[in-house]
Amino acid sequence: MEALDLIEKRIDNLNRILGTLPSESEPTNSAATETLTDSLLSASTLLSSATSGREAINQFTKRSAELEKYLDPNFVEEQQDLRAKEVYLQMIAPELQETFDQLEEIKKLEPTLGAEYFRSMPNVTDKLKAMNETTSDLTQKNDLLEESLTLAMQRYDEIHQTLKDSLSSMNDRISRMEERMNKKKPLNEDI
Repeated sequence: MEALDLIEKRIDNLNRILGTLPSESEPTNSAATETLTDSLLSASTLLSSATSGREAINQFTKRSAELEKYLDPNFVEEQQDLRAKEVYLQMIAPELQETFDQLEEIKKLEPTLGAEYFRSMPNVTDKLKAMNETTSDLTQKNDLLEESLTLAMQRYDEIHQTLKDSLSSMNDRISRMEERMNKKKPLNEDI
C-alpha cells in the first residue's frame, strides 16, 4: 500500500506541475479539466478495448519490451560484448577442460591423499630450505672457483707465452753467438 500511496503522491505532484489536461470534447480554454491519472486510465481503457479480440496485436504488445531492447542503441554493443565473451570462452575451453579433468583426478585421489600415513609424515620443509640455501651457496662458490681457475689458466698462458718468447729470443741470441764463434774459430785455426 505504501507503494500505491507513493505513486499517487507523485501523480498529484505531476498534475500540479503540468496542470490539468483538457478533454477531447471541450475546447482547451474550458473550465472542465481532467487529471493526469484520469487521462492515463482512459488511455489504458482505450488501448485494451482496441486490442481485445486481436491476438496479433496482443502478441505484439507482449513482445514490446523485446522490441524496445532491439531498438536500444546499446543493444549492438551488448551483443558484440557477448560475442567477444563467447569467443574468449571458446579459446580457453580446452584449458578449462584440462583443469576440470585434473580436479576430477584430485577428487578420486582425495581418500588416498587423506590417509593416515600421509598425515603422519614428518615436516621436512626446514630441511629442504636449508638444503636449498646450501645448494645456492655451493653454486656461488663453484662459480667463483670456476672464474678464478679461468683467470689462472689465462695467466698461465700469458706466462707460458712470455717464457716461450724469452727462450726463443735466447735461442736466437745463442745461435748468433755460436755463428760468430764459428766464424772466429776458423780464423784462429789458420794462424
